[in-house]
Amino acid sequence: MLLFFVGSASAQFLERLGKSAERAAKRTVERRVEREASKKTDEALDKVFERDKPKNAKHKNEAKTQPMDELSGFSAQSKFDFIPGDKVIFFDDFHLDATGDFPVKWNTNGSGEVVELRNIPGKWLRVPDNTISFPEINSRLPQNFTVEFDLVYPASGERPPVTFGFSEVANPAKNSIQHKKIFYFLIPPSVNQHIGYSTSLYSGRETTTEWAVDKMANKIIRVSIAVNANRVRLYLDSRKLFDLPRGFDENSYRNNFHFRASPLIPQPKDGFYISNLRVAESGKDARTELLKTGKFSTTGIYFASGSAQIKPESHGVIKEIADALNEDAAMKIEIIGHTDNTGNAPSNQSLSEKRAAAVQSYLNNNFQISNDRISTSGKGQSEPVADNSTPEGKAQNRRVEFVKK
Repeated sequence: MLLFFVGSASAQFLERLGKSAERAAKRTVERRVEREASKKTDEALDKVFERDKPKNAKHKNEAKTQPMDELSGFSAQSKFDFIPGDKVIFFDDFHLDATGDFPVKWNTNGSGEVVELRNIPGKWLRVPDNTISFPEINSRLPQNFTVEFDLVYPASGERPPVTFGFSEVANPAKNSIQHKKIFYFLIPPSVNQHIGYSTSLYSGRETTTEWAVDKMANKIIRVSIAVNANRVRLYLDSRKLFDLPRGFDENSYRNNFHFRASPLIPQPKDGFYISNLRVAESGKDARTELLKTGKFSTTGIYFASGSAQIKPESHGVIKEIADALNEDAAMKIEIIGHTDNTGNAPSNQSLSEKRAAAVQSYLNNNFQISNDRISTSGKGQSEPVADNSTPEGKAQNRRVEFVKK
């Protein structure tokens, strides 16, 4: 009788194990099919765009070797399709926090401090070993949003893995995220490992190429995350590493965004450093707004501090403007630059004019939009749309307008 019950229990266990393995295999196949379909779609679209390119436009390989205008700031990355959210929910560069303190607008379950790094400008939050640090956003993240931040990883010594992601726990300083619903990306400390991701339902690794950690050391890496409903994408600098059509499969992930340095033995002597965190809701489409309403304003075109040098993460928004201009060949626009109130009014007026001219130059150099179709001007700090006393308000006031003439 005992052998019968043991045999029966074993059979049931094996049956359940078989079903579990079958479900796991099915999920793996689905993800593989999605990746292959996405890849084929991208290839087909590339062919269409190449076919429809104006005859006087340069070949895409020639565009890589053309001289880069000093105002454009960087050469265009045709595969960089990231578009920053436009309505700023949270922004912090720690310039209001004292060095040595934990930042006012953040929380942690351990420790951390605002520091200044040698030969790297700005202030940075150090995330040490076995610690979670997170911005106090105080609201659920919307259906469509972006997260961007600068990351610096130390070059020497034992380094903790860099983990950043989302969880159902609204306050990880009070409640553990262990055994909770979670989605995160992981940058391991070893140069022989790939960047990966994990969720509460399954874990996986979908890298297009190895990203050696040593290449990241002691320099600023721009990290960009785009969430559109269930789809989530990750970019390092201007390179897309992940595009998961159904990776963000739980609404509870929208309760929190955090950074975590996982524990290691022996304990690392250093952590990793983050700054310029920007969380923004994605909404209006630039091309549609410009064609339908004749006006579009965006905070998603970024410039180096105090200059007109355009940053790489601005490419997606400017491309949408170029698409609208190509769709309506008769359209002419005015580009209007705006700044926050940092500095003095005369210098901000000049800066806003230069930034508008930089966008015009970028459209001309990278999308062959004739300068005859574009005029530029600047308003400086004279027309704020938000409170300049808060970091979020300043970020909202640093904007570029496009107006159909």
